Amino acid sequence: SLIKHKYRSVRTMLQQLNATKKGLITGLVMIILSLFFFYGLKQPPDSKYQYVIYSVYTLGIIWSIASFNKPAGNESKFKEYFSAGFKTFIVVTLLMVVYTGIFYKINPSILEAKIELNNKLAMQEGNHTAPEIESNANQMRSIFIPMMLAITTFIYLFIGALVSAVVSAVIMQMKKN
Repeated sequence: SLIKHKYRSVRTMLQQLNATKKGLITGLVMIILSLFFFYGLKQPPDSKYQYVIYSVYTLGIIWSIASFNKPAGNESKFKEYFSAGFKTFIVVTLLMVVYTGIFYKINPSILEAKIELNNKLAMQEGNHTAPEIESNANQMRSIFIPMMLAITTFIYLFIGALVSAVVSAVIMQMKKN
């Protein structure tokens, strides 16, 4: 039937995508979900929904490694599987870092809410003067986006490398058995 034919066509197309394109698709899905959670569900960027985004990231890497095919007769090595995961997670990391920078630039209210909370906590401690609190707020404004970019980069590189290594090792072990 027509539906089965369309399903096979889409399945074939998805199998033929290289690891970089899979990273692009995975990153775009993650960005769309991030926007949906923030603007649609009104959830803060650091909500529990972030785990859904990390899950999509993990599944994208697994998809890329699991669908990695070496020509028949050649035995794949760990580094080749890891390389497929690397090509995926490096693209996702780049997309998420760019997205993070743009997101926080167009949503300065997030930073201001964090500064307001920090100021409130500093005042409650009672051992900070008003100029110290204001100086701290200005320092937070100057380092917030670079800090968020660095954290985003580290988290996505770490998770990507970890998932790629574990999935590659599991596949290699499965092939031995």
